[in-house]
Amino acid sequence: SLNTTIGARVDRFSYLGATRVSPRVSTRYALTNVVTLTGAFGQYAQQPPFLFLAAFPENRTLMPLEATHWVGGVRLTPTQGVRFGVEVYQKRYHDYPAARDIPSLSLANVGDTFNVREVLFPLVSLGRGVARGVELSAERLDDGRWWAQGNLAFSHAQHAGRDGILRDGSFDYPVVLNVTGGRRLTEKWELGGRVTVLGGRPYTPFDPVQSARQRRGVYDLSRVNAVRAPTYARADIRLDRRFTLTHSELLVFLGVQNVTNRKNFGGATWNRQLNAEERGEQLGLFPLVGLEWRF
Repeated sequence: SLNTTIGARVDRFSYLGATRVSPRVSTRYALTNVVTLTGAFGQYAQQPPFLFLAAFPENRTLMPLEATHWVGGVRLTPTQGVRFGVEVYQKRYHDYPAARDIPSLSLANVGDTFNVREVLFPLVSLGRGVARGVELSAERLDDGRWWAQGNLAFSHAQHAGRDGILRDGSFDYPVVLNVTGGRRLTEKWELGGRVTVLGGRPYTPFDPVQSARQRRGVYDLSRVNAVRAPTYARADIRLDRRFTLTHSELLVFLGVQNVTNRKNFGGATWNRQLNAEERGEQLGLFPLVGLEWRF
């Protein structure tokens, strides 16, 4: 069977004095009882953050940033409760806000690197970007004994500032792996866990000469997102105990986050006292205990 949905959205951005019509279409075709093909196309429009629009009078002439999405996939259901999927996508961005006076910098690549209060600058709608990827997924629905789901994604996201040169996006993780699952030991006890692995994301390094001279962190804007952090990896486990009350249920759990105590990269900062770069680490092994009362 074939199921197709066609629609459109109309957005009026009164602050910018602009109107955008965004068409969308999605389709699903059941090739067999096991194999289903899916596809989607859509255009999207969004107003730039108001904080940036209000910062400079010229920023009020920006256009809505727009994106065009293409998605296709295959879903397999070999048996009841078991699902597999493959999905590919491409997303293109245009009219994206870019720094007028810093040709290499797109607002998309600001990410969490910069303090927002320190990056209020004149913008022009000359940025562009592209993201492509493929995702593999598998899922085992809860059958009363155990459940699991996982996905493995490969992607590449790039954005360009006013100079038109595509650079790795601030949240460009080339590989993402997530696996989570649980096992019911008895009717009242359940053990669960999760594993996450991310390919190192890019970040903008400091200019060591200017930073040392000014005794503060000065980013090297000729190398926007030119350095990658190490791979991020983390594993968590949790044990649940259920207590059935008269009209409610009490859940008590004991868990450990980052059981391997891996010191994942947390970011780079400039230490003004030492006048040198420092690299922070995220939280290591962390035990937790808690309860949840359901009524």
